Amino acid sequence: MLEGVAFICGASVMVLEMAGARVLAPYLGTSIVVWTALIGVILASLSFGYWTGGRLGDRNPSAATLAKMIAGGSGFVLVAAPLHSPILDLITGWKWPIEVSAVAAAVVLFSVPSILLGMVSPYIIQVRLLTSTGPERRTGTVMGRFFALSTIGSIVGTFLGGYWLISWFGTRVILYVVAATLAIAAVMAAPKMGRKNPGIFLFSACLCMAVLSALTAEKDLAVGIEQDTRYNHIKLQEGESADGQMLRCLFTDPGGMAQSCMFVDDPDALVFNYTRHYAIAWHMVPEAKTFLMLGGGGYSVPRYLVSTRPAAVVDVVEIDPGITAAAETFLALKPDPRIRIFHEDARVFLNQKARMEPKEPYDIIMGDTFTSSYNIPFHLGTVECAEKIRMLLKDDGVFICNIISAVTGDKSRVLQSIHGALDQVFPQTHIFPIYPDRLGEIQNVMVMALKSPRPIPGATDSELAAMLKKEIRLLLPHKTPPLVDDFAPVERYALPMLGKNRA
Repeated sequence: MLEGVAFICGASVMVLEMAGARVLAPYLGTSIVVWTALIGVILASLSFGYWTGGRLGDRNPSAATLAKMIAGGSGFVLVAAPLHSPILDLITGWKWPIEVSAVAAAVVLFSVPSILLGMVSPYIIQVRLLTSTGPERRTGTVMGRFFALSTIGSIVGTFLGGYWLISWFGTRVILYVVAATLAIAAVMAAPKMGRKNPGIFLFSACLCMAVLSALTAEKDLAVGIEQDTRYNHIKLQEGESADGQMLRCLFTDPGGMAQSCMFVDDPDALVFNYTRHYAIAWHMVPEAKTFLMLGGGGYSVPRYLVSTRPAAVVDVVEIDPGITAAAETFLALKPDPRIRIFHEDARVFLNQKARMEPKEPYDIIMGDTFTSSYNIPFHLGTVECAEKIRMLLKDDGVFICNIISAVTGDKSRVLQSIHGALDQVFPQTHIFPIYPDRLGEIQNVMVMALKSPRPIPGATDSELAAMLKKEIRLLLPHKTPPLVDDFAPVERYALPMLGKNRA
């Protein structure tokens, strides 16, 4: 029985850690800073738990005390499930640096259950030694067996959480399931104690809440709710724009900025200013028919292209099927043979396409990929990635991407590093900030790279002409080296932007 307890506790720690990342994401993002804080706090808590559990085990180990440890972990997880939202609202409202907020959130929500579960491993060994006789009392054999079972449990929990639980259930459901599972482990550790005290009630309550939450999570999505997908925590809301038009918006940004929006009465129109600036690339290749969009999001740009260009065919690479499902349900994405969707990582798609010696290269490739509101995935901004993009373009093809950054100052390093990578691969690049009079502020910046150098022709359309006038040239050499696959510290470059709203 104790062997099963060790396995369950090991699995629960890893599921709790993976669910913890989803708990923090809507408030603090998914950057390496947040993951570092979460992993560091849980490891520190486990270490303290190992030390404390070992000392307690040397004194007077008992199955009843072991069960209380596990039940305590279950109780803290049970409390964290409904209370994490107000706690995180409070912590993020204090406007601490992101590193401090992430550590504080991880400590408040996950340190206590991690300490208690860390205490289990050394303590359960002492309980087994106390109740064993003969060869079973060999310390090395017992320690090896229990540490192996706990580690195997952690491996199972990792795959269970990453491949299944997070893909199918909401974060709160997962936390309730962890609490219920730990309650079962507590009863397993001391069956007699479970019959004599309300521990079994704790298990029943946890299990009932888990089932009820799961049933709620399986209902159809509705505007105004939140949901965990395999890769994101998304929120769908309806509201009015500044001029009174009804909007439907999808949020994945912990800073409260919409990732994609659509006008309810004109679904194919482009809502965001920066998305209209993709027209600069279309201006360079006016007869373009084949497009590749890296990052689907709400699919506003692909929908606009097929609605305005009868011959257009758009391949869209979106890593998250849950985002696509939300776009289909709420953002008017309809099945269309001219919009071909690929659910995979954009860099993997580029690598595979480039290896195939493409027979049908693209006229235009567009990029709009982010891990959070401020950060392009590092492997999509490197020199090597730019080389793959160049291979997939026709001779007169154009690549244009959206980057969130300042153009000058200490908040411009993300832009400088990605622009530097494109500069190494393409013979001609251009920078178009959405707000050229605010270069020191964080904003959307469109970077265009041409496979064949040529001047940008003038535009008769007044809106397009105004966009072209926004071009700026970096007067100083890049102070930040270009990103490469081997060294792409975009998280460090983005640190000055954390917690700041973009323009």
